[in-house]
Amino acid sequence: MLLIIVFILGVCLGYYIRGQKQNSSSEKTSHRDKPSLNHTQRLYSKSQHYSDSDRIRDLNQLSTHQAAFLRLLKQTFFNYEVSIKNQRFFILDQDKMPIAIFEYRDGNQSFKAVDHEDGIPVHIYKALISSDALQQDLDAILQRQKAR
Repeated sequence: MLLIIVFILGVCLGYYIRGQKQNSSSEKTSHRDKPSLNHTQRLYSKSQHYSDSDRIRDLNQLSTHQAAFLRLLKQTFFNYEVSIKNQRFFILDQDKMPIAIFEYRDGNQSFKAVDHEDGIPVHIYKALISSDALQQDLDAILQRQKAR
């Protein structure tokens, strides 16, 4: 009888120690700081996916209006690649670096605004799908690139 009790206590103690080791090792890996990225690496990572399944998932999450906006972006920026990540449209140059970011939001009132994020212009469209407005943005982006 004593042998069975010692055996059960040993098994319980073993599972407890094993659980403590796993928790401490997971805390060590979660507290490990990621190496800081420089500006170019951060810009590159904004528009790139980890895998093709992530890219396809982002494409499948687009609404009907966002898909129409994507087609219009591809027609307007035909010399550039258009990438989608987190419901944002990235216009990429030949080096796969973003030169502009577009966001489209559904809504009732049309709205267009331009902001900057990490030195890249962010064009926000709300309930407005216009090839003329996109052409104006393309001209502004090209002028900005020539100024560099």
